Amino acid sequence: MRLFVGIIFFFCCFTINAQVDSLRLVCQPQQVSLVNQQDLLWMYRQRDTLRHHGAATNLQVVLNGNQLIYTDSTSLRYLASLQSTYPALDSIYSTVLQAETKYFAMQKDSLLAKVSALRWSMRYLQAVRNLQRQQQLNRSGRSQVLLSFHNFNLAADVGLYARRRYLRRSPRYERMGQMAKDLGIYWGGDFVGFPDPGHIQRFKNSAALVAKYPVLAFEFEKYRDHYEAVYRKNALRVDKVLDTEALLIALNRLKAGKVCACQQAILPNANQPAVDAARVEVNTTQNRVFIKPYQGNGYYYSLGRWAYVTKN
Repeated sequence: MRLFVGIIFFFCCFTINAQVDSLRLVCQPQQVSLVNQQDLLWMYRQRDTLRHHGAATNLQVVLNGNQLIYTDSTSLRYLASLQSTYPALDSIYSTVLQAETKYFAMQKDSLLAKVSALRWSMRYLQAVRNLQRQQQLNRSGRSQVLLSFHNFNLAADVGLYARRRYLRRSPRYERMGQMAKDLGIYWGGDFVGFPDPGHIQRFKNSAALVAKYPVLAFEFEKYRDHYEAVYRKNALRVDKVLDTEALLIALNRLKAGKVCACQQAILPNANQPAVDAARVEVNTTQNRVFIKPYQGNGYYYSLGRWAYVTKN
């Protein structure tokens, strides 16, 4: 009987200890037999740094030694943020998010009508915001995020006025926020840790946006280090990092199982492709990928797939 109980106890402990960490992924070397063009672009993003811009439109991709493929117009959407330090994301993803921005515009019109019916004066101060401005706000402490719904034209700042005077703080914002929520809009006054009563947005958080539009993960991914740092810094204040945690989990769900260039770099040899352009070249027979960023040397990496880290 004791032996039986001991076996159960050991099995339960092993099961608990074998749980995966939904917040951490590692590039696990393994044989990869199939790679698509999107995998190639993601591997380039993984190994290129954000210090180099300007040549993404000339990225060359080669699969198993076949004919050289230059990125087409569809693929350039994924590489847009490599072309410029501050890409216009609202324009780049205007087609992808067309239905959402149109519906959000209707919601804003409805909210304005409801507020105006109270004989209150309300204006939309800012909807679209470029990345440069967003990061300036983040550095100054006026925004907690590096990538905002404003950058996708899915948020707006609201100003309420009394006798033509802007009300920076007023109980009216809470009333306006409730009307917004009644219309299915998410109100910034509900934000934990950094409430913003003059803000409205189409989605609850970035995790919800990425879950519905996985293509946008390509833009959020480059800020992963920032999100992970924020999460670690506020690990004891779980309520403050719920949205950050949700975003990391959402990004990992999309990334897990995808092809990656593992960290064990294979030094270039005499057969290294002699190219000046940014390039990604895959050889699934040898299970390796050659990646050369816009600036700097190219290197070989063993192929693998992203896998969850097992909790201790």
